[in-house]
Amino acid sequence: MPDQDLTPRVSELFQYPVKSCAPLALGRGFVDDRGLAGDRRYLVTDPDGGFLTGRRHPRLASLLATPHEDGLVLAAEGRPTLVLASRDFLDRYIDVTIWRQSVSAQCCGEAADEWISSFLGTPARLVHFGPRSTRAIKDVPDRELGFADGYPLLLASEASLVELQSHCPAPLVMEQFRPNIVVSGAEAWAEDQWRRIRIGTLEFDLHSPCERCVFTTLAPRSERFHPLQQPLRTLIRHHHDGRGTPLFGHNLIAQGSGLIERGMAVTVLA
Repeated sequence: MPDQDLTPRVSELFQYPVKSCAPLALGRGFVDDRGLAGDRRYLVTDPDGGFLTGRRHPRLASLLATPHEDGLVLAAEGRPTLVLASRDFLDRYIDVTIWRQSVSAQCCGEAADEWISSFLGTPARLVHFGPRSTRAIKDVPDRELGFADGYPLLLASEASLVELQSHCPAPLVMEQFRPNIVVSGAEAWAEDQWRRIRIGTLEFDLHSPCERCVFTTLAPRSERFHPLQQPLRTLIRHHHDGRGTPLFGHNLIAQGSGLIERGMAVTVLA
């Protein structure tokens, strides 16, 4: 038998067009200055501009948001589909707050606000990371991101998930950890030692491990958090920062722009 290929490879790519929405699996994607193109470029806020996420509004995780050539499609079970065209977005920007950062975001319009408010059952609005929007990474001020929590991209490992599952009493799937890039063919937790990788022609710095929160305890398309706070409790015991902060996955910053695709080799440079 031929030797098994142990080269780390991209096994999955995920995009989240609206922050906290259901993942959209991709065969390939373009990485631009703010991460995976189209990823978390829309945000749901309260009427005062405070950002809303699945941590407080788990129904967001069942929102089916799909980019199209000229905008975004919003869909959810039992609700009419709404097709938004970016040319119809308002030439109006409002200040929204995301993790204590103020961002000028483009209003998507009354129809979008009404749809998302009805979906969540609370007054809300939908905003876009528009042409005039900017947001710097807090500790890398010369680099930008969209509406992701803190960094443009998140990498996770299949083997690390398998290892975590071996300790966790609740069933786990990768979608609970909301990565952009999933890697197969590496040993469990090998990514903790990586500092720089290359995928295709594009290099990425592994900036920091990702601190995890209650959102990981929400199974895909569910609106109920796990009653025993799994897998957070297992991560606290088996993979943490030494102070009890649960960790899973690593934040990435791309050094340039380019195409990445499922099946591409992941080369560890440092």
